[in-house]
Amino acid sequence: MKAQQFDSGAYKMAYKAHFEKLAYGDSLTLETKITGLSNAWAEAKFNFANFDLIPTVNWDSIYKAYIPRVMASKDRKEYYSILKKFYTHLNDGHTLIVPPKELWNEFMAALPVRTQIIDGRVVITQLKSDKPEYQLLQPRTIINKINGMPATTYAEEHVAPYVSASTPHDLTARLYSYFLTHGSLKEPLLLELESPAGKKITQSFRRESRNQLFPASEGYTYRPLNKSTGLLTINTFNDPEVVKFYDSLFQTQLPKNLIIDIRNNGGGNGNNGFELIGYLTSKPFPTGKFVIRHYTPVQRAWGGDPDKLEINSYDWKPYKKPTFEGKVIVLAGPDTYSAAEDFLSSFKHIKRGTVIGQTTGGSTGQPLMYQLPFGGLGIVCAKRDALPGGEEFVGIGISPDVEIKPTLKTYLAGKDEALEAALKMLK
Repeated sequence: MKAQQFDSGAYKMAYKAHFEKLAYGDSLTLETKITGLSNAWAEAKFNFANFDLIPTVNWDSIYKAYIPRVMASKDRKEYYSILKKFYTHLNDGHTLIVPPKELWNEFMAALPVRTQIIDGRVVITQLKSDKPEYQLLQPRTIINKINGMPATTYAEEHVAPYVSASTPHDLTARLYSYFLTHGSLKEPLLLELESPAGKKITQSFRRESRNQLFPASEGYTYRPLNKSTGLLTINTFNDPEVVKFYDSLFQTQLPKNLIIDIRNNGGGNGNNGFELIGYLTSKPFPTGKFVIRHYTPVQRAWGGDPDKLEINSYDWKPYKKPTFEGKVIVLAGPDTYSAAEDFLSSFKHIKRGTVIGQTTGGSTGQPLMYQLPFGGLGIVCAKRDALPGGEEFVGIGISPDVEIKPTLKTYLAGKDEALEAALKMLK
């Protein structure tokens, strides 16, 4: 009888299927509670890229401490609240727990506004609805209190414990730009508002339902500011159509100066950012370094180091014409995340222009996604990124060349200090 040869393809498929066979069941049993927590722990233990950034965190001890907590959870909402808190210990904006869709309106219903904290005050910066019931929530309106407590106290006590972030300024940005009004659709928010003129009013507002995990962003726009300068605002690199937008834009007769605003760009596909740099230079440029962990169990059996690191980098070769030869300034800030930071990393490295604003969020990488009970989603950052020269920015952020921090007085007056500084520099 002929000996059977080892089939590497079948071996890999069997191993892959092993990971995909975990079944949680439809009930919140004790077994389901512990299995979900254990899977979240294991996925991070063997795949998380940034344990060196949290040297005081003992992941195994935290896991052990959370076992009785999930065991005591009374329903699916409480269970997922505990899982969300569990992952905040990893201090990473790309590592988080997403509740199942059936719970989105318990966790992620929100008011149709965007807010920001400036000089310690919470200010509405955007209203995303034309419904009459929300018309008091106009930009430049201050939120003094939420449900009877100071807005910042509400954020720290009711929002921050469930938010994953990579840096203190990343946490602040996420709290006040994205998650401040998140909560249950069944629970309205009582807000004390203050108009730019100083008039105060208290009113209850109904949260709106959430039906998309990643709602559509405000996209990208271009407009001339004066005869010599244009403003390109890009709020996402997640939409592949943005590349067609570049292609169309750079075929037109642009002014001699260009300001690129990525202050509200939460990331997306890094290549969509590199495509833009490809219009700003004709020379190949580095896209940054990245580190990948390789876990080799047999090394552990042999008494060796089971973790090996693979460090890679690659250059992007511009392939489109024409190349924009004018002056370029980029506006960035703490809401600049992920692929937008990858863009900024390469832009600064080639010294193509000046960066004005504030330090970026300091959170990027490759998310690994896996299933949790009832259709929930676990996300673990599985790749570590660094600047092209090897310098760290995850857990730190990328600093601007010129720091401009907005003040409440100038914001309420309708001024954009970073944009004004850019225009002044281009005179």
